[in-house]
Amino acid sequence: MLSPSHFVLLALLILLALVVFGPKRLPELGASVGRAIQEFRKASSQAATEMRSAVDIGHNDPPPPPPSAVPMAPAASAAVSGPDAAGPAGGGGEAPSP
Repeated sequence: MLSPSHFVLLALLILLALVVFGPKRLPELGASVGRAIQEFRKASSQAATEMRSAVDIGHNDPPPPPPSAVPMAPAASAAVSGPDAAGPAGGGGEAPSP
């Protein structure tokens, strides 16, 4: 909402424009300002549309496939085999007999 001081400032601006440009030139000036605003809105709308289409290009790609359900192999350090291995096959850490 405009306060009374805003109306006074608006009236002063209109009076100043009337004095500076004159009554004959003021309608032409208003029309050219209106055309400039219309062109600005048109250009900004076009730029926004181009930006949206550029961003939407990436959203039209199909989603990546889900990761495979193949179980992971055990780590190499956990799979020790041979005569040095602990357990029934390794002999519990005893030296092999000749």
